[in-house]
Amino acid sequence: MEQHPLAKFSSETNVSIAAIAEKAGVSRMTLYRLMKGEQNATIDLLSRVSSATGGAVPVSELLPRAPSEGEAA
Repeated sequence: MEQHPLAKFSSETNVSIAAIAEKAGVSRMTLYRLMKGEQNATIDLLSRVSSATGGAVPVSELLPRAPSEGEAA
């Protein structure tokens, strides 16, 4: 399974998910649910998360992805 762009950003920059969440004004659990595809991804939420990464993770990379063929839904 491919690493979520937020997880990749976090590991590459040593910025914790909790720090990104705090800067975005959301809970850490909201970000984890977003990364797992369990959180409603509103434009406002995605914009704040992208801004919290300094734009390094664009909104387009935060949008939920449909499972690829052969993946379980």
